[in-house]
Amino acid sequence: MELEVREKILRILEEAGRSGLSQGELVIEAGYSKSWVSEVLRELEKKGLIARVPGPGKTKRVVLSKYLDPSIGRTIRVGLVRASEYIYLPNFIKYLKTYGYEVEIVLFENVSEATSALARADVHVSITPLYTQAVYRALGASIKTYSGGALRGASLIYRNFGGKTLSSRASTMEIAAIAIHRALHYGDPEILYYDEPESGIKAFIRGSADAIAIWEPYASELEKMGFRRVRLAEYVGSYYCCTLARHENLNYEVSQKIGDAWERALKDVRSGVITQNPLQAIGIENLPMEKTLKEYEYTEELIWDYIKKVLSYVSGFLLNLTTIRELLKN
Repeated sequence: MELEVREKILRILEEAGRSGLSQGELVIEAGYSKSWVSEVLRELEKKGLIARVPGPGKTKRVVLSKYLDPSIGRTIRVGLVRASEYIYLPNFIKYLKTYGYEVEIVLFENVSEATSALARADVHVSITPLYTQAVYRALGASIKTYSGGALRGASLIYRNFGGKTLSSRASTMEIAAIAIHRALHYGDPEILYYDEPESGIKAFIRGSADAIAIWEPYASELEKMGFRRVRLAEYVGSYYCCTLARHENLNYEVSQKIGDAWERALKDVRSGVITQNPLQAIGIENLPMEKTLKEYEYTEELIWDYIKKVLSYVSGFLLNLTTIRELLKN
């Protein structure tokens, strides 16, 4: 019975989100006695799953730890999409745990959703393209980016150039679609957006578009099916793909520790220290590591020449050197 009460309270608090509930509201919502709810809350608080925070007046609100600043809740929510470049993820989590934090991975269908969640502070950090982050920053999102991350990784899979091209929105893939067409003097493609890679792949295979800009492991899967492939790196050299961004309201000490864990995780991968089956947690099994390391490079440094080269093809109103400098300025 106690397990049932605990699970029900956790479910109610999950639905309440960052606002949480007072203990009195929890008693009413759960339908159990005040003493029983109090006992369960003490247990959950001791385990670090919930915290009591100040509410209106002298009241307290009960909130799931993961919705609070990690300096209080001790849980860091990391937003990302499914991609094979995140082979540093287990090391990143390991280092965060050495600082005493729990880590919750929150998967999104596309990088715009993941970055939007960060802008709303629904996650504490998000691993998304530098270019997506810059666009959101230019539109007023309170986010900042740590240096370093994965380099390269975007490909254009195609039947013909110059026609309709599928891409995720405001992403490295959209950069690839435009930059490759411009480099080959085909003019800007007509871009159609997919919300998640699986639907984009289906639309491409059906013939709804002439090309699709997509990342690993999806690009290799399409190449195996006989479609032609061109990599953005063939035209612009190395460039940043996904990197780590944080919400600006994050506690300073927590932010510093996250940055340290990020840098150490990237150094590990660059040195060949990679966990076996590193992406099992995000649903990518039996990752061909040699293939991944051929498609991606990793760095903990900020290399402006890489950024400038990409922007020479796609700089515009929201995405330009100024907006990226604002994003990376500490």
